[in-house]
Amino acid sequence: MIFDFRFRPPYEEFLNLGIFEPPCFTLPPFSYHAVETPSARKQDMSLFFSEMTEAGICGGVLVPRALPGESVSNECVKKFCEEYPGHGIVAFGGINVSLGIAAAVDELEKCISYGFKGIAMEPGDFIPSMKADDARLYPVYERCERMGLPVVVTLSLWQGTDLSYSAPDSLMHVAEDFPGLQIVAAHACYPWIMQAVAAVVKYPNIWLIPDMYLYNPYTPGREMFIQAIQWLNGENILFGTAYPCYDMRQAVEDFMKLDLTQEQREKIFYKNAYKILSLE
Repeated sequence: MIFDFRFRPPYEEFLNLGIFEPPCFTLPPFSYHAVETPSARKQDMSLFFSEMTEAGICGGVLVPRALPGESVSNECVKKFCEEYPGHGIVAFGGINVSLGIAAAVDELEKCISYGFKGIAMEPGDFIPSMKADDARLYPVYERCERMGLPVVVTLSLWQGTDLSYSAPDSLMHVAEDFPGLQIVAAHACYPWIMQAVAAVVKYPNIWLIPDMYLYNPYTPGREMFIQAIQWLNGENILFGTAYPCYDMRQAVEDFMKLDLTQEQREKIFYKNAYKILSLE
């Protein structure tokens, strides 16, 4: 069983994101190990679900993007789930705090009314850029903690104006202030691999999705992710393909090549995700 904790489908408003025009798997550094992904190239949902099935993925978390100038509305996310039931899709809502705290909280309440199971934010790309522990994000964290909604925060070298925005220090502050909140770091704070693992050890409510930075054999430092999985015995690590930046079938194939135990694979493939999302 495989559960993909982070993907963005070739559907309506998602196609306006920069990751589809052109598909980001065609661009360096992702292209150095990429295979052709027809569903992303042709922007075809039928092919997307065929590739998902071929990869052995039984479901996943649809993670929108909510940024100034590049955004997927939560209405679009809701429409996707209504149009494609029966595929094991868990919807998260996108929150853009650039619009102000009041507007962000109102949008969060809308996501709750839609029945979304979590929230996603990319604070480094807000205007102005914010770190994960920015006080302006705290009302969102507080409401999500009370509602039992996990929060995906994207942290990597691509977010923010410098590498400090991807460092896990800010996540540790949030984890300290909201111990009941499950905080998921998409892209696993790359390139701060050792520091991110240390954050997980200290704060068990922090989870990492290393996605393409773990699967791609050309990624500098990825051996530390593999060592971390072994050190943690698979705890607090989630499988996410980051589609369309990585082909779903290729992600599963590359993950299976890693020197891990069956127990560790099962935790990362689905057990950890099911624990966060309270799925059976």
